[in-house]
Amino acid sequence: MDPRHLVQLATILEKGSITQASRHLHLTQPTLTHNMQTLEMQAGGALFERSRYGVRSTPLGEMLAREGRAIGRRLKDAAEVTARHRSGIRKQVRIGAGPLVGAAVAGDLVRVLLECFPDLALSVQSDRPHLLLEQLIDGHHEFVVAPAWLERPPPGIERRLLVADALGVFCARTHALAQGGGALDAQRWISLGSASPFDQEVREMLAAAGVQAMRVDVTVLGEAFVLLDTLAQGRHLAVLPRFPLRRLAERFGLAELALPAPPRPRPIYLWCRATTLEDAGMAAVAEVLQQTVAALAA
Repeated sequence: MDPRHLVQLATILEKGSITQASRHLHLTQPTLTHNMQTLEMQAGGALFERSRYGVRSTPLGEMLAREGRAIGRRLKDAAEVTARHRSGIRKQVRIGAGPLVGAAVAGDLVRVLLECFPDLALSVQSDRPHLLLEQLIDGHHEFVVAPAWLERPPPGIERRLLVADALGVFCARTHALAQGGGALDAQRWISLGSASPFDQEVREMLAAAGVQAMRVDVTVLGEAFVLLDTLAQGRHLAVLPRFPLRRLAERFGLAELALPAPPRPRPIYLWCRATTLEDAGMAAVAEVLQQTVAALAA
């Protein structure tokens, strides 16, 4: 298989159509269509289905698109290495952070890391924790700061506790519940993430607090500002981690509601590949990351 065809397949599924993908890749539609026909012949099956709404991946297509995304990331990494070398930068640290924890601590982490290691080039990406962990396993990050839904890390991955955090229910200070009126049940909610591995835990927590009807009319994926700004409008509630929200509450005018049930733990960890810590420089970066988040939590 031609690796370029795998990258092109990933782009088609990301953009939702061959037309949009051809524009992004600067290829003609006939060329891209021919390349996908070749890839389907080599793979032995259909890679996506066309409809009036665009294209939808088949299971085979999604597996090959994942390989294409990995190749695309490697090519991007190679281009970044070349650019850094031309600029005289020899060391890069790539950090992934969950949307809310990233919004709360990324600025401080960048400041402290650059003060401690002036020759570093930092790359910071915010996304959903399970996607960041997948990217970490694929070698796309050196470190990830995010909560855990797994009992133990995947093979070859190490995690260190940063904050023994817990979940809370938050709303705008102008919301009726923040003013002391109304019941927690039958409210409007914002959800951070769709089909999240944390969903069951959130439902159990709310059920213990007496919430039987949870109307989720806004779902935000991998984006903190949209969620926080919408929450600040005063019409919704959201179950969110306490540590980052307490750092962001003043900026967005948010308040935490008292619950009749104990909060559910949601510890935040520093994740990395075990081999990363074999490098003395990276081990020093990990230590600074831990100390900085611990100081912010204190």
